[in-house]
Amino acid sequence: MNIQDIYKKNKKNIFFSENKDVEIHRQELINVFESDRFDKKNNECLKNLNIKNFFNFKYKYIVSEETSLINNNQDNSYSIVSVNGQCSSFKDDKIEITKISDEDYNDFSENHTIENNDHFVNLNSLFLNSGFKILIKKNNNIKIKISNIVTDNDLTIFQKNKIICEEGSSLSLNEEFENKNNSTCNIFNVIKLEKKSSLNHFLVQDNSFDHNLIITSHSSCKQKSIYNQKVYNFSDGYVRNFHFSELIETNSQVDLQGVFFLKDNNTSNNKTYVKHLAEDCKSNQVYKGILNDRAKATYFSNTYVDQLAQKTEGYQLSKGVLLSDSSSYFSKPELKIYADDVKCSHGSTIGPIDENAIFYLRSRGMSKNAATKILISSFINEELSSINDDQLSEFVQKKLVRYLSKVK
Repeated sequence: MNIQDIYKKNKKNIFFSENKDVEIHRQELINVFESDRFDKKNNECLKNLNIKNFFNFKYKYIVSEETSLINNNQDNSYSIVSVNGQCSSFKDDKIEITKISDEDYNDFSENHTIENNDHFVNLNSLFLNSGFKILIKKNNNIKIKISNIVTDNDLTIFQKNKIICEEGSSLSLNEEFENKNNSTCNIFNVIKLEKKSSLNHFLVQDNSFDHNLIITSHSSCKQKSIYNQKVYNFSDGYVRNFHFSELIETNSQVDLQGVFFLKDNNTSNNKTYVKHLAEDCKSNQVYKGILNDRAKATYFSNTYVDQLAQKTEGYQLSKGVLLSDSSSYFSKPELKIYADDVKCSHGSTIGPIDENAIFYLRSRGMSKNAATKILISSFINEELSSINDDQLSEFVQKKLVRYLSKVK
């Protein structure tokens, strides 16, 4: 069954299906899929993929009988359990959480920086069936933990969320993805930071071999706002992390970092893209990967500096350690600079673990396996030590220990 047939069969179960403008847009997307030859060589979103697994699928979505939960922990922190991409409504003097409604179409239809040929974003727009909106009210400082739960096998979840931090607000957001079924989650997050707001966003991904996770985000930062994102991917299944950001007003900052740990035949595609559209803004893009067995990964990093964005500072770095001859990691940094008063740089280093360091540690009485584990821990120590949440740090450390226990 092709994508057009899947859409027609399930149209009534998809958000905004009665909106005429949406229908026109979705028909345009269907035409793109019908005419596209899925050029894996020139389309970054298709690298290392089995096309049939994602674009010749059986649509299945159910609203779970299990109710999503929201707890106010009375210490400026909230715990949310999102079930199959849905979340209950909640409101107090600090935050407001609402479900997607027909009135939200304009908010949820904006893709901004996302490329037109990103087929996963197009799928999300075409089959949107879940999502919610979180508003952090002005001048509040809070923490939120979201556990993303998928209840059944073979589900196809197309979810779009919107997170808004009003002026002067500060949010620490921890998202956990730990699912052991063979479903596919395609999630698109729209993040808006108003003046002098900040968001520290942690994503911990640890799904089973048959579970596919595709996460795309777009963040926009206004004057003196800061968006920090850290991704920790321990999944055995396929994970895609594509994250885009726009610095649209002066003195705003974005920091996009990720670490992934791959083994067996696992694959992961990663991309960060920052647009500097105003003066005196800073960006940082750093991804590191550990790959074992026959694992494969990609990382594309892009920095665009508009001619108006003088006094820009932009930094890119990619590092990969290959623990086997059969693993591979492709990295492609890219700078597009149209201003003349900037400080921008990029770097990429990929290779096997340092044999001289291994020899040194073994000469001190360590086994090769123990020496390898120490060097891996040292390689990502900066990323782990920067976690300022003790509970989250312990959670991530346990997953690292589990990964290292399987390194031979």
